[in-house]
Amino acid sequence: MLFRRSTRLPQNQTILLAGASAGMARQLALLLAQRPNRFILFARRQHELQELADQLRAQQCEVLTVCGDACREEDTNNAVSLAMAQFGRIDLALLNVGAGPEQRMAETSVADIRQCMELNYLSLANFLPPLITAMCSQQADKRGLRGTIAHTNSLAGFIGLPMQGPYSAAKAAARLLMDSCRVELEPEGLKFISLYPGFVQTARVNQYDMPAPFAISESKGAERMLQGLLSGRDDYLFPGPLSWLIRLARVLPKCVSKRLLRRVL
Repeated sequence: MLFRRSTRLPQNQTILLAGASAGMARQLALLLAQRPNRFILFARRQHELQELADQLRAQQCEVLTVCGDACREEDTNNAVSLAMAQFGRIDLALLNVGAGPEQRMAETSVADIRQCMELNYLSLANFLPPLITAMCSQQADKRGLRGTIAHTNSLAGFIGLPMQGPYSAAKAAARLLMDSCRVELEPEGLKFISLYPGFVQTARVNQYDMPAPFAISESKGAERMLQGLLSGRDDYLFPGPLSWLIRLARVLPKCVSKRLLRRVL
């Protein structure tokens, strides 16, 4: 289904999508390809990347695929370098790398916690320095904007959720890092957008055996991500029911919020 506000879609933009081989980032790429744009697709799975690239090229978009691991600094540096070499600039980078499997603290290991932190925090940290350097070197547009860096965080990054302690901690760290970038670098013409989805029915999430209240479909999640990118907001939370529950839990006394979260999640 075409995005209902397709007339507002970006066009003639150079867009880097990390984690593009599956999930919401893949769906978002297809939405953005409704207009002529240039794409840098980054993920670990070359076959899936190539399939998506073929679909985007069929929509008359230019595509560069870069196979790599966001947890490896050399791979993220390489992706940004190749993008700049081919296209000369990056207007928008969406960093959509992460996973939130069930992790009960009485059963998880230090290695599991470290892996979760690397996937959900280090993947962001590895991309930020090369992207910031590249975008700061670009000419600003009429609005004074040099480039936009968007990150797919999670509503779990606002509060410690049961069965997702390491994931919540990693996403909270990512939230604060993006906040700091926003304060430091917006005067330099860089925009930072944090997207905070709740439960989305991706293939990976459907494998987890834990509650997923107010879950939305993958395609709906991609549409909401696009709305967030177009909204101009620093933080974009969705879907509504779960985001309001998280907001409520943050302001309630902890003795109350603990009971609320145990009951709902």
